[in-house]
Amino acid sequence: MRKSFFLVFLFMTLFVRTEAIRIVGSAPDYAGQRLEFFTVADPVSKTPVPFFEVTIDGRGNFTIEKQITQNTYCFADVGVYRGRMVLVPGKDVRITLPPLREKSFEESKNPYFNPVDIWLKVNEGNKKELTNLIARYDARFYQLTDTYFNQLYYRQMKNYLDTVRIRLEREFEKEEEPGYQTHRHLRMKSLEADLLRTGREKVAGSLQQLTPQEWTQPAFSDFLNRLFVNTLSTESKSAAGTRMKMWVARENLAELSKWTQDFTATEGALSDLILLKMLHDAFYSGEFSSSAILRMVQSPWFSQNKEPRIREMAASVQKKLAFLQTGTPAPEICLPSSTGTIWCSGRNTKPFLYLLFADLEIPVCREQVRYLKTMAEKTGSKVEFLIVLSPSQKVNNTEFMSSNQIPGIMVTDTPNRKTGKEYKVRSYPSAFLLDGQHRVVLAPARTPLDGFEFQYTDLKK
Repeated sequence: MRKSFFLVFLFMTLFVRTEAIRIVGSAPDYAGQRLEFFTVADPVSKTPVPFFEVTIDGRGNFTIEKQITQNTYCFADVGVYRGRMVLVPGKDVRITLPPLREKSFEESKNPYFNPVDIWLKVNEGNKKELTNLIARYDARFYQLTDTYFNQLYYRQMKNYLDTVRIRLEREFEKEEEPGYQTHRHLRMKSLEADLLRTGREKVAGSLQQLTPQEWTQPAFSDFLNRLFVNTLSTESKSAAGTRMKMWVARENLAELSKWTQDFTATEGALSDLILLKMLHDAFYSGEFSSSAILRMVQSPWFSQNKEPRIREMAASVQKKLAFLQTGTPAPEICLPSSTGTIWCSGRNTKPFLYLLFADLEIPVCREQVRYLKTMAEKTGSKVEFLIVLSPSQKVNNTEFMSSNQIPGIMVTDTPNRKTGKEYKVRSYPSAFLLDGQHRVVLAPARTPLDGFEFQYTDLKK
């Protein structure tokens, strides 16, 4: 028994490299701010996973230690930027943050605003650091593809693909860092696929030797999305598309898997990953049975897959697809109310709970909230109203609710609108209807001025 324990311990010691690294920085512009860094759960769901937080002191300095076992991609939103970096076990890093540029009022209220992706400079720009190396390579890669844009993307001249490859190999010939080599390979394969008129999907077959650890690279996620976004929707409209819709409807993973292998020239775990990506996109297309796709993702094909990373990805994708589906439990909301006490949505005793996320700095939100008084008279006493307001320095939320005699319970979201993000609110106002057991009835529900009372009346029939 002791011998077996020793062998297991030795295996873990040799092959699981867990090391603490120090992450430090100095950014006076950001003094007093808190930055939250995230990783990505997987290249299919792309679910952000909290990784670590840094609190920047009054002088702009910060330091934190973090345990990692492998090269780890992470990012943080800093003003209008999304700062990205790759942490390497055993290598401490000093981060240089970009000059602070906060979002404008319009940008902060725009639900479709996307931060500008940048690679953070680490360790004073040391050229051998993996993050800096990737940043330099990408800058040169995009410069060359812009220079030869017509030849590459319009004329699709393959000799210019070789031109880009050779020039990059010459400029970066001494770089042997494995993480960089994988990134370079993926970027060139994406470009190669872009030049093909037909059969571009089969370029994926050249990535068969990638390890599951290398799937976490952002360049792999870019490649996957570039080649296989909405593939089932597109292919189902082809001459042979009827059989694809039939396979999905009948939850025939065997045929879907066989087709995926032939279509992409892949096999094994990589083929299963691509199929998972296709099912994920098909779910949101609205062109296939969402319940059938959800059952396939939950099936032993993925949940008992011999590749651990596929099992983990399937669980992450399943959680994302099932979130706020009708009949599923909704996350409980516990936030400070207008009385200063914490109110939790699980305390609701009425048959229905109407959630309204609103930002009173936006004029249309103020009108929507005002209409709640009229809507409450029409929906009756069986509906409780919970208004989740964004924090504001321009509008006194409590005074507004009181002066307009708004019914229901008002709570205030956290400064970074954590509850709104948890409910995946993209635009304000947004609404949801839950039942007395805190299960989803409508997600989304109509907002007050968009006719929720009529939707509620239809629901009771």
